[in-house]
Amino acid sequence: MQHPSTSSLARAAVHALPQLNTLTKYPSILTLHALGDRGRLTPVLTTPALFDQSLLATEKIDGTSARLLVFADGSYVVGSRENLLTVSGDLLFDPAVGIVEGLRRTVFPQLADDQGHLPSLVYHSLPGQPAALTVIFGEFYGGKVTASSKHYGPPEQVGFRVFDVAVFADPARLAEQLTADVRDLSAWRESETPVGLRYGQPFLPAAGLAAYLAQVGLPGVPQLAPFSASSDVSHEYVLDWLRQHISHTQAPLPGLPTPGRAEGAILRTADRSAIVKIRFEDYERTLNQRSKG
Repeated sequence: MQHPSTSSLARAAVHALPQLNTLTKYPSILTLHALGDRGRLTPVLTTPALFDQSLLATEKIDGTSARLLVFADGSYVVGSRENLLTVSGDLLFDPAVGIVEGLRRTVFPQLADDQGHLPSLVYHSLPGQPAALTVIFGEFYGGKVTASSKHYGPPEQVGFRVFDVAVFADPARLAEQLTADVRDLSAWRESETPVGLRYGQPFLPAAGLAAYLAQVGLPGVPQLAPFSASSDVSHEYVLDWLRQHISHTQAPLPGLPTPGRAEGAILRTADRSAIVKIRFEDYERTLNQRSKG
């Protein structure tokens, strides 16, 4: 199959927005312990295979998920967790949660070229080999994004921290996916198994992600101490770990006199094959209900 040109692939993607949106949504993340009645956690682990290897931990920032899709020619699409908001060259855009304006204020001034494109964000597996599509997933936070934004900075400050990057290296494969049934793409992106969710998106492994962020100059979510536990990890253990390692946010914005409360942490395997979340709120609620009951 002849590979499509980078410009024709970008044009084809813009004419296949349902496929592009589904293909590049960030997948669901399970809680470490399964949720039960009234939001209370059960002792059951959603992803028992996590404990077969070391777990990396990063801060879970309380904002809204945003994504930046960059094609090999530097043209781009900006999206929220659920929807695509604008494409490069658009004068009008979806103002949802201020994501587009915020990224244009915090990311684009340092990285956009004279055409307003973002070629510096294109991932290269080797020199001269740009990926067909680089998808940057991050947390857009601060300002008035959520009710917890006050914990990160004053109302006029917003930030963007990257937590994952997916690289669609093969243009021919991407062109096929852009013509696929949306339901098939959704099942490929994430599907339930007896040992947790299976993810299909080609995420960079931890070392590759760190190297990419250092190269392009984008900030990542704060790194925490590794999380280690046995398969019988308790609710008390998790809450104690959170209190010890992230008692307050490590992603404050300018103008914040004292860092506020952190939401929790995300735990991942180094190859990004398994991802779960642990939140203060879930464990505090569970243990409070237990003590009252």
